[in-house]
Amino acid sequence: MVAVGFASNIFSIDTFRHVQLRQTTVGIHLLVYSCCSLFGLLMLECRLFQLLDSLTYIPFFIICNVVSGLASIFTRICLWINELIALQRSLHSFEHIPLLNNIRSRAAASKQLLVIIICIFLMHVHELICRVTLPDPVAEGKFVCQIKYSTELLTLNTIFIFLHLFVPFSLNILANCLIMASISHRRATLHQTTYWSQWLKQFRRHGHLFLASTLAMVTVRFLIFFTRNNLSFSFKICTLSQLVLSLKFTCVDVTLKWLLRLNTSANLILYIPQATTFFVVICSSEAYFKVFRNESLCGRVLCLNRNAKNKVLHITEAHLPRNTIPHHGMKMSTAKNAEN
Repeated sequence: MVAVGFASNIFSIDTFRHVQLRQTTVGIHLLVYSCCSLFGLLMLECRLFQLLDSLTYIPFFIICNVVSGLASIFTRICLWINELIALQRSLHSFEHIPLLNNIRSRAAASKQLLVIIICIFLMHVHELICRVTLPDPVAEGKFVCQIKYSTELLTLNTIFIFLHLFVPFSLNILANCLIMASISHRRATLHQTTYWSQWLKQFRRHGHLFLASTLAMVTVRFLIFFTRNNLSFSFKICTLSQLVLSLKFTCVDVTLKWLLRLNTSANLILYIPQATTFFVVICSSEAYFKVFRNESLCGRVLCLNRNAKNKVLHITEAHLPRNTIPHHGMKMSTAKNAEN
């Protein structure tokens, strides 16, 4: 997954670095999103070095206290930027209004990204401080990474976890509602019908846009209810898996291998959206894929290799050995010799 994610985000960065795509706020956000996704996957790869038996204290300390914290930070940044992109796309569906023009301008895009990055870094300061590296009580000579929170910091961390989940999903629902409102207003004006009748009609047609966000919010309540009743298995969706595990198991016994594997799987699921940037964003858009194919360095190299493999060579009889000349050609030569 990490290798696919590296290639996906490198292709995305190579595409969105072009000036014509950076003229829009969405293009700027997608470029920053691709860079943060690539860096987050790099931090994930560095975390795998914790599994080495020969790792000493200092490298393990750096991975535990710095690399793991940065991986968490950039994952949250990608989540917020993704919802900000959805909100920006919804605002572009409206007519030119001074307030909306200021929000969706290029100058505002840079400020929005800067505010998000600074706020998320500040919301993870306590996590970076409270990370500790301790000797492994089971395996001698190895170490374990733990986060020791006080009661107040644990409450604050839980609040931040809910903010990272519910605020982006709320922005996603708001963006979908704005898109529906814009389409309904135009259709009502065009067909001389009421706004709400068009809104209901468009909701029946585009209701799938609300499915992911609504399912995520309903599922998180469902999971919290059942984890309190000690059910051992539940369905999880990307960020929800990490949320439920953090709420249910604040402290994990290292001898519970199944729980450690479950936590590792939840962390890997969290990186799936970051690893599929190229397939979700560029391959699904004809305009973006055209820029990738014709303008980006990676796209031109891939297309050149594909064209070279599919090139048709025109072979004439002069290029063939005498024993491979077609039979009708031999007949013509025999006829000419007979005439002579």
